[in-house]
Amino acid sequence: MLLGEKVGYNGFLTVNVRRYRLPDGREADWDVFGPESAAGVRAGVTVLPLTPDGRIVAVRMFRAGPDKIVTNLPGGLIDPGEDPADAGRRELEEETGYTCDSIEVMGWTWSGSSSTFRKYVAIARGCRPDGKQSLDDFEDCVPVELTLDEFRTELRTPGAMTGTDAAYLVLDHAGLL
Repeated sequence: MLLGEKVGYNGFLTVNVRRYRLPDGREADWDVFGPESAAGVRAGVTVLPLTPDGRIVAVRMFRAGPDKIVTNLPGGLIDPGEDPADAGRRELEEETGYTCDSIEVMGWTWSGSSSTFRKYVAIARGCRPDGKQSLDDFEDCVPVELTLDEFRTELRTPGAMTGTDAAYLVLDHAGLL
């Protein structure tokens, strides 16, 4: 049972400290990410961009957690009041320079087991490099087109990708597993 909650850290994301009474009566503090950042963001979106010939548009970029360049599906934070599909379309173009004919949100998952941050997943079809890449100050996204087999290899290679949970979920929804 949740007994109380306080903000432990409020930066790019928020870490709350929750106090619980466990089933055996003991009390414990748990660090929980979310639900929102200092900017009011409560969720993110990950996009599986498919080109007309079935290639997957991914990005290679530096990530501080793994402390190296990894492969990601494009995505990012959903602005307050923004529809997840609109955020996915926006993030796709900002990170890759690709636009799409259609985008469909397939569902969402928790960002992690100690998180209240929702991560929506979407499939973008008809993706083509006719937009304008517009990166944030500290983003260094390099778009790459991968075949389904190449993308699966990235997924199976330990440490090569982040966001693999969302990648598998959206591949499943797309019928590509």
